[in-house]
Order: sequence, then C-alpha cells, then structure tokens
Amino acid sequence: MRLIAGFFLIATGGFVLAQSSDDFHYRYGEPDLERFQVRPGIELTVEYGSDHLACKVTIEPSPNQVGQSRLINSDVVSAIMEEVAPVARRGAVLTRSSFQASCGTGYQTEYENVSIARGFSACEMSKPDHDSSTQIWFKRDACPRPNKPLTISSPNSR
Repeated sequence: MRLIAGFFLIATGGFVLAQSSDDFHYRYGEPDLERFQVRPGIELTVEYGSDHLACKVTIEPSPNQVGQSRLINSDVVSAIMEEVAPVARRGAVLTRSSFQASCGTGYQTEYENVSIARGFSACEMSKPDHDSSTQIWFKRDACPRPNKPLTISSPNSR
C-alpha cells in the first residue's frame, strides 16, 4: 500500500513540477526564439528582434526522424518560404551567389527586404531537388545582419 501511495505522490509531483508555456511567458516574458512543426518532419525556427517581429527563420528537417531523410523536397520548402516571406514582399533581387563546403552547396539571394540562403547536399545526388536547410533573414533595424558565406575577394577589390 505504501508503494502505491509513494508512486502516486511521485507522479503527482511530476505534474506539479512541469510548467506550461504560459508559466514561462509569465515568468520570463516573450520568447526571442520559437520552433514550430510546419509540416510532418519539417521544423521552422523563428528568432525575433527587439521589436518582437521575425528576424531570422530557419526551415529544416525535424531532428531524430528515424528512417527518414534529412532532406526536404524543394517544392515544399518553396511553399513554406512563400508563407513566411512572400515573393511580392521580398523586393527586387540585388545579388545572387553560390557557395560550397564539402558536401554542402547552396545559393544565397539578396533581395531589398530579405536575404535567403538555401542549402543542398551534394553528397545525396539521388535527391537533387531537395533542400537540407533554408534560412531567411529579414532586413530591419531591429535585426542583426546575417553572416555571409565564405567569399574570396580579389586583391584589387579593396
């Protein structure tokens, strides 16, 4: 009987110790980062600026997807990008560049209002139309500037 009562007491204590999202918001204020599951197996992480608006959005496969690829169909990524940063609001294209590091390749497009970097895995050539990770940076005063991929400039460009 004491064993059952002890188990009940421990189980009840576990529920009391767990805190809800509202508890954390009340105690610490609004979060500066949130994670959402936007499609099965796909996460969207949002980092907020001091104005509480999105500054950086990352679209990537959910971690620990047992037996599933760590890649996302590029059409699905494009659809999510359209939900988060519609083409009509990105502004004019300023520059386009590409980068490569080992098996990772990607493309970065600078628009007037956002910067978008889409990463691909060159090691999985059987899935050329799949993204490994996509990042969207919004260009506002409340947002930090994104880190640029490694670029090599010519000595005369200074």
